[in-house]
Amino acid sequence: MAQEEGRYRLRDLKRAHTREAKHYVNCPLDYDTKMRLQKAAFDNDIKMTVIIKAAIDQFLRDNGY
Repeated sequence: MAQEEGRYRLRDLKRAHTREAKHYVNCPLDYDTKMRLQKAAFDNDIKMTVIIKAAIDQFLRDNGY
């Protein structure tokens, strides 16, 4: 019984991990935009990816997605 319950927990963990998988998007930036992004990240002690993710999220919310 305990072994079967362990299998169920392992299966549930694998499913949860699959749902949390990251999906990457490539986006070419011009030099000036990349430099502005780097400066903003450095000045605010935050990763560039966090800024980009927040900007995308804001854009989608503002446009009803």
